[in-house]
This record gives sequence, structure tokens and C-alpha cells, in this order.
Amino acid sequence: MTSPNLPPAVIEHLARCLSTAGRAPLRMAQAAMSAIYRDGGHSREAVPDATAALAYAVARMPATYAACVRAFDLTAQRVPGFAPASILDLGAGPGTATLAAAAVWPSLEAAHLIEPNAALAAVATGVLPATTSVRCRIDACALSDLTAGGFDPADVVTLSYVFAEQPHHQIAAHVARVATHVRELIVVVEPGTPAGYARILAVRDALTIAGLRVIAPCPHARTCPLPVSDWCHFSVRLQRSQAHMHLKDATVPFEDERFSFVAAMREPAVTPAAARLIRAVAIEKGFADLSLCTTAGLETRRIRRREGAAYKTAKALTWGDEV
Repeated sequence: MTSPNLPPAVIEHLARCLSTAGRAPLRMAQAAMSAIYRDGGHSREAVPDATAALAYAVARMPATYAACVRAFDLTAQRVPGFAPASILDLGAGPGTATLAAAAVWPSLEAAHLIEPNAALAAVATGVLPATTSVRCRIDACALSDLTAGGFDPADVVTLSYVFAEQPHHQIAAHVARVATHVRELIVVVEPGTPAGYARILAVRDALTIAGLRVIAPCPHARTCPLPVSDWCHFSVRLQRSQAHMHLKDATVPFEDERFSFVAAMREPAVTPAAARLIRAVAIEKGFADLSLCTTAGLETRRIRRREGAAYKTAKALTWGDEV
């Protein structure tokens, strides 16, 4: 798997920016930003200036990067020969998804990033040239203006943590417009919450209507078999830098980011995964329980210690893995 931690060059770049800006203003900006997001505010209120944008990059970018890397890794496993050359990163923020895609698909040569928040776009303008060899173009354009954007199609189109700031009833229309820019693959990542997964389901339906085929995480194209009280999400653990811990007043050196995602392609030459682990493996004395989404629906499979190699394999599985 690709490392879920921000590349060292990115961490070093942000540390240099942090030393220039000073930690006290960033702590104040981080506290204000967190309060606004908790109250349901949008990035235009939470990230109004350069200080807030840098605080966002230091405190929030690592977890978003980790979620994108894991989602892209799980997608790449479905199409191992896929070698994209271009990416269109919509709602790009400080360039997080582009950096994650470059880590998972080193074939990437060019990126077009769209970010309506000027302060976050400015962070991306500083981070990307200093940390990746991918040629990057960054423009300001709201998601709702995509049809007037005149963007070229890209091999990969990604939207990470974007639809939370869009009215739910408009998601299908946005996805229909975005689908016209997808040359091969689209990946949409949202927070791993019930509301985030509800948005992913809306995206999944819209992508299917647009003629794309879901390849991950679902092992089937049928209606999600989970009950309405449950939601499909995954988790990835990342290491926190000292600056990250300082701004978030964290006491442990790691963070677990939970996310939901969907990936779809135009005409994928792949077969669906037989099953996917949709919970962490539950290990008890003498057995391991696997919660699976399969081509036939939901299944709980118990692997006993006496099964030897199968038990050892089950214990090593990571939440989200194909089985």
C-alpha cells in the first residue's frame, strides 16, 4: 500500500511556512475554523484568509491526504494496469487529492486543479511546485459553474470532501456535468459519516445513470445492501507531525480518518472484487470474524484458529481490503 502519511517534502514545506507565519495566529485560526465546520459552515467562512488556509493545510490536509491515498489505492487494485497521465481535481483545496493521486499513480504528468477559495488555491500554488514534478494548473471556479468552465477531459477526475458544501438535491446534476469530463476514471471521497455516505450513494446513482460502471468499493452494481441505520465507510491511520499535534492540541502521535468513497470507470476491463471487508477484523480468542460485502450481499465469515493459514491471513487483513 502507498504510505498514508504526507510526503516528507510536503511536511517540510508546510513547516517552513509555519515558521514564517508563527504558531499563535495559526492556533487561533485553527480553533475558529473547527468551530465553524462543527456548526455546518462552509470553507468560504472557515478559511477566509492566508493564515486560516495555512492552518487548514497543517491541521486538516494530512487526514484528507490519507483518506484519498487509501481510496485511490483500493481503486488502483481493481485496475492494476491503469496508468493515467492527467487528473482534474475539483474542489482541490491545497492540492491534497492531486498529491495523493501522484503517489498512487506515478504515471501522472499533468494536473488541472479547480478551487474557488483563493486562500486555499494560494497554498496549493506554493505546495505543488515545491513537492511534485506533476505539471499543475490551478484555476478558481465554483463547482456549480463547471458547464461554463471549458475544461479538458482528464484520465482521472476526483472530488474529495466537496459535496458536503453542496445542497443534497443538487448532487445528481453536479455529477452529470462532472461525468462529461471523465475520460476514464472518477473517484469521489467524502467523510465516513452517515451524511457523507448518503452523498456517496447519490453520487453512485448519478454516475451509473451517466453510463459509468462502479468498480470500488462495491463488489456489485446492485442497491447497497446495508440497512438504513448503517453506512459503508473505511478507516486509515496516519502519523501526526509535531506541528499537526500542536495546532490540534493532540496528545497521541497518530490519527484515524474515516471516509466513504466511490470509484467508477467508463468501460473497465475488470471483474468486480469477490468481497470487500467493510469493518475492521474482529479478533476473539480462537477465531476472527470478517464483515463482508459480497456479490451476493452481506456476509459474516468466521475463520477459526485451527484453519491455520486462513486464520493468519484473516488477522492480517485491513479494513477495506478485497477478500
